[in-house]
Amino acid sequence: MITIAPHSPFALTLTHPYMAAAGALGYGVHTANTVQRVAPAALITPSVTHTGRTPDGPNRMHEYRGGLWVGEPWHDPGVQWVGRRATPVWAQWDIPVIVSLAADDAHLHQAVRDLDQVEGIAAFELSITPLQTDLNELLARVRSACSLPLIVKLPLAHPSLLIPLVQQCNTHQVDAITLCGAPYVADGRYLSPALFPLTLYACQSIIPTTPMPVIACGGINDDASARAVREAGACAVQLGSVLLRDPDIIMRLQQE
Repeated sequence: MITIAPHSPFALTLTHPYMAAAGALGYGVHTANTVQRVAPAALITPSVTHTGRTPDGPNRMHEYRGGLWVGEPWHDPGVQWVGRRATPVWAQWDIPVIVSLAADDAHLHQAVRDLDQVEGIAAFELSITPLQTDLNELLARVRSACSLPLIVKLPLAHPSLLIPLVQQCNTHQVDAITLCGAPYVADGRYLSPALFPLTLYACQSIIPTTPMPVIACGGINDDASARAVREAGACAVQLGSVLLRDPDIIMRLQQE
C-alpha cells in the first residue's frame, strides 16, 4: 500500500505503484471494462478546464521511427460534465480517480473549488505546461481552494530548472510531484521510449533533494523501465501509451 498525503483527512491510498497516466484511458466512463482489465492503482483523467475546450479539428497522430506525435487538444468537456456525468460512475469504483487540471486555465481557481470534495474524485493533478519559472502565485491560489491531495506534474526539463519548482511545491504543501510530462512539440505532444533516459535522470537527480513523494512518468514503455524508476526512488509510476499496446503490464509488474 502506498499513501500520498498521509496527514490529510482525504489521504490517497494506492494498492500498488502503477497508475494510468493522464489521458491514457480517457475518463473511464465509456471504457470501464478496459479500466478494470488494466487494473491501475489510480486513473488520471485527461486535463480539464473550467469551461471546457472545443477541439480544433480531430485529434491527429503521426508515427515516426522514434515515437508518436499526438496532436492536441485532449477531449476537454469541462468541469460541469465531469461533475454531472463522470463522478457518479467513479464513485462506484474501487480504483481512485485523479482529475488532471490544466494550469493554463484562466478559471483554474474556480475549477478547483467546483470539484473539491466531490464524491468520486480522490485527488487532483495540476499539469504545468510549458515550464514556468515561478509557481508561487499559482500554487497559493490552488492550494487555498483545494482540500484534496494535490499532485503537481512538471514538464520535461533539466534538473537544474526543475529543482527550484520542486522547492516551491514543497513550500506550498503540495502532496507529491510527477516527473516528467511528455514535452510539447509544435501544437502536440511527443511520446517516445527515447524520453525514458531523461525521466530516469530527472528522478535520480531530484528525488534525493526533496521529502515529497515523486511519481515517475514519461517514456516508461516496458517492465524494465518501470522497475528502474522505482529503484531510483519513485513512489509510483504513471504508464501511458504502453497500456494500449500491452494492457497486461500492470498485472505482470504486480506479480513480480
